Amino acid sequence: MSKCKNFRNYFADQVLVTSEFLGLDLNNKEDVDSPRFSLIREIQVRQEKLQALYAELDEVGVGMIVANESGDSFALILPDASEPGRFRYSGFRAIGWMTHYTVDTLDEAVLEAFKAGYTRVAARDTLDKMSATTEWKKGCERLAHIQAHQNGHLTWTEMLSEFQTIELKYAQQQLAA
Repeated sequence: MSKCKNFRNYFADQVLVTSEFLGLDLNNKEDVDSPRFSLIREIQVRQEKLQALYAELDEVGVGMIVANESGDSFALILPDASEPGRFRYSGFRAIGWMTHYTVDTLDEAVLEAFKAGYTRVAARDTLDKMSATTEWKKGCERLAHIQAHQNGHLTWTEMLSEFQTIELKYAQQQLAA
């Protein structure tokens, strides 16, 4: 978990530390034009991308959705229902929920999602659209069996058998429609 004072300046702070470490002067044209400055530029690009996420957070607030670069994995920023007063990002794909990460502040949740690869703003209706699909519904049903397996209530083979039952159920529904 990050322990910086202002999560919104995370990469800007890294620019200063890195330039100092490399002995580069951010105001010196020769240093800025040197090949060693490429690392600083990469960090600056990350800061710009992070700022775009915070701009969306400032506009949308809790419930904003961010995406990975390929646009096939997303994270929802929200209050943590398990730990009141804390926040989380919950990762999801077309097949349902995948992960979550809990932190102390909303800004920190955005930063941690960014660091996990969710680096761009997603369409605000992404979750609404995905959660209406059959793949999502199957994924949510599989999740209960995955958790049962992780808790030692199902063997691997039993879990896979439950997955087959889910697939069969949806195949039968599709045939009936």
